[in-house]
Amino acid sequence: MSTEQTEREAAPTRVGDFRRLWLGYSVSALGSEITVLALPITAAVLLGASALQMGVLTAAATVPNLAIGLLAGVWVDRLPRRRPLLVATDLASAAALLSIPLAWWLGRLTVTQLVVVELAVGCARVLFRPAYQSHLPQVVDRDHLTRASGQLRSSDSAAMLVGPGLGGLLVQAVSAPVAIVLDAASFLVSATCIRSLRRPERTTPARSESRSLRGELGEGLAAVLRNPALRAIAGSAANLNLFGMLTMALFVAYATRTLGMSAGMVGAIVMTGGAGALTGALAAPRIAARIGEGRAIAAATVVFSFALFALPLASGPRWLELVVIGAGEVVGGFAVMVFDVTAAGLTLKAVAPELLGRVSSCSAFITQGVKPLGALAGGVLGTALGLHAALWIAAAGATTTMLWTFLSPLRHRDQAVQTPTATNEQAA
Repeated sequence: MSTEQTEREAAPTRVGDFRRLWLGYSVSALGSEITVLALPITAAVLLGASALQMGVLTAAATVPNLAIGLLAGVWVDRLPRRRPLLVATDLASAAALLSIPLAWWLGRLTVTQLVVVELAVGCARVLFRPAYQSHLPQVVDRDHLTRASGQLRSSDSAAMLVGPGLGGLLVQAVSAPVAIVLDAASFLVSATCIRSLRRPERTTPARSESRSLRGELGEGLAAVLRNPALRAIAGSAANLNLFGMLTMALFVAYATRTLGMSAGMVGAIVMTGGAGALTGALAAPRIAARIGEGRAIAAATVVFSFALFALPLASGPRWLELVVIGAGEVVGGFAVMVFDVTAAGLTLKAVAPELLGRVSSCSAFITQGVKPLGALAGGVLGTALGLHAALWIAAAGATTTMLWTFLSPLRHRDQAVQTPTATNEQAA
């Protein structure tokens, strides 16, 4: 049987497998967006968490990026198969989340337990991300990876659009801890979809034992830091995440306590960000084609550098507060998704396949590792200066994000990265 015939017969299986993978990813993304609202409401409203506790809680979800982020990429690249790890991390996340409603029913739920659950789910996410990124080329032909990445991003955006509103309704109807059950169930759906993939997973040849951990980590970091465009993308994302998490750590407490909004109103506000993100994900390819990929990324950083001002600026009657904050969410969500989708496409083109796991983890270490610092800073500043003053500091700091792209090649040329090159090991 010819190679061409084999690939042609494998195509339907690839399409079906991607649909299953996409379904599991989409359901899990929706569940996670419910928890994004339900968990902090559980802490702030039901348990009366302080500003500092809210900062610690928000930081807990992203601390694993700093603790194990770099090692996760090396380990994933060394694994012969990724699928068992993907299933295991989904099941672990489901178990951790189910402990919240169980403790609530028993009257034993504490802020400490919420922090531990966030740490556990965060660790699972740090392992899942590079494994998923490395496994995707086995399900999708390389020529279609950018399109597949865009579809996954669209699922994220759709989840942001529907999830918070659904979460707000569920919180009001059945309480926040019970709403988290849906997120646990979504992880079970994801694990089931991954287990149902029909195409056998290709095993990765064992890596040379002489390869040192430092050497493999160095390859991943070098792929990001030595490319000016990828370095600018990572730097701008890290900058925005730092100040964005400062805002996120205080958002629910500020909206519910200072502005007196209900859970439903908070969910509606976050939904507007999802609408902007979904629109941005759909529009990103057209914008990149029209003005160039690098310029699209640079323009997006300018827009979302100022979006965080909406929250501290909102004042007056309730309708005006909702309009101002909602507009900031729409504009910010649109710009962030244009940035993410376009940057993901550039990265896939620039990175050799055998480096994808390490590059994914190294990028996450840089861009996500700052999140706990931002969340903790939000808790400290909110306690010391008050919620409103802390939000002004976050908004002012976010304006420096655009400097990363304006001082890089991204704004000067349409194609800002090179095609993948083989690693030294492969060349040898």
